Amino acid sequence: MKRVIRFDRGFLAAVLLSVALIAFGIVGLATKGINLGVDFQAGINQYVQLVYPALDVSYSGTGNAVLSVSDTRAVLVFSGADVENRTIEFDLAASGTLSDLASAFSSQPGVSARVTDGAGKPAATLVPTYQGDIRLAAAAVRLSREPETETEYFAGMDKVRAAAGTIGSVSVQSVGERIRQQYIIRLRDDGTDPKFSTTSAERIRTALETAFGAGRVVVMKTDFVGARFSKDLADNAWKLTLFTVLAILAYATVRFKIQYALGAVLAILHDALIMIAFIVWARIEFNTSTLAAILTILGYSINDTIVIFDRIREDRRLLPTEPFHTVLNKSITETLGRTVITTVTTLLAVLALYIFTTGSIQDFALALFVGIISGTYSTIFIATAFVAFWNDQAEKRKKVQGAAPTAKKPGTAPVLKPAK
Repeated sequence: MKRVIRFDRGFLAAVLLSVALIAFGIVGLATKGINLGVDFQAGINQYVQLVYPALDVSYSGTGNAVLSVSDTRAVLVFSGADVENRTIEFDLAASGTLSDLASAFSSQPGVSARVTDGAGKPAATLVPTYQGDIRLAAAAVRLSREPETETEYFAGMDKVRAAAGTIGSVSVQSVGERIRQQYIIRLRDDGTDPKFSTTSAERIRTALETAFGAGRVVVMKTDFVGARFSKDLADNAWKLTLFTVLAILAYATVRFKIQYALGAVLAILHDALIMIAFIVWARIEFNTSTLAAILTILGYSINDTIVIFDRIREDRRLLPTEPFHTVLNKSITETLGRTVITTVTTLLAVLALYIFTTGSIQDFALALFVGIISGTYSTIFIATAFVAFWNDQAEKRKKVQGAAPTAKKPGTAPVLKPAK
């Protein structure tokens, strides 16, 4: 016979531990505050790449010449009334060095290309024209290149954060491969600058160029989040979370009994609070990715809880005379193998996501990792502990009612025994 683990002996300690962790999170929330992303607060997201200068390209011919660069190729398009319309493509990987690519550009009529740095570097290190096609003219246009090796890496996260921090409260996040030096810089709009949307992007660029040098910053993309949009997003996030909790409460009530439904909701609220406590103390930015992680864990946790509750209901039918705590321990023990296997395999997938990604996806994976552990813990020690407590209180009430003397009906005369 399989040994039954006495999980109920750990219920009180588990509840006290959870209360302590949640209290710790509340203290962090009160003292540190939550690190809201621009998703939930008005501001700017500027995607930048720190680079080296590579080529200066100009055009002195007739008609128009437009240059575009992607990750794999460069394209020159010539058009106009007095020029033959044609498109010339250059495969960067097959173009050799930057010096070779400059020669290939210069072989086109009217085009002049000059290497400014890294003549022997691969042409494939050329940075894409993120802002769209470039119309060439007599004034040269600067193209940039990425670092080729770790020895050329010059803009780490701490340096970028220090440089951008000179203009105000910013958060910096790395995206892509480390050596590519690509970052998201988030600057919040505190409402004091009426020209924030027009000046903030240039302020970020200037701060970075002051720290790393002119021509070392390429703006990949700029996103603005207005105050109205961020407020609507925050309101919708809370509504979505509340709707999720109420939907789970309704489902568990219909499928089981009210005590099971309340236990399930208590467990998922516990998981949400533990994740928020971790996010606060780890200073992870609270954005749509971390919100998605929390909602994902609510679904993961309720799934585990429903499995155990199903087994408890089945075992109670099979063992109607056994004490409830005995049935509870037996049910958790029987589902423990499934719970552990599910948790471990999911954690391995999330761990891979954390190791091999960066930026907001990495934050999502880290929050998910903590949430999965919390979800498994709450399923065994919070949801079932609440159901056990509810059942214990119900049994105490029955005993009290059974021990109470039977009340006399009004108007009933006492029965007198005849004297002997």
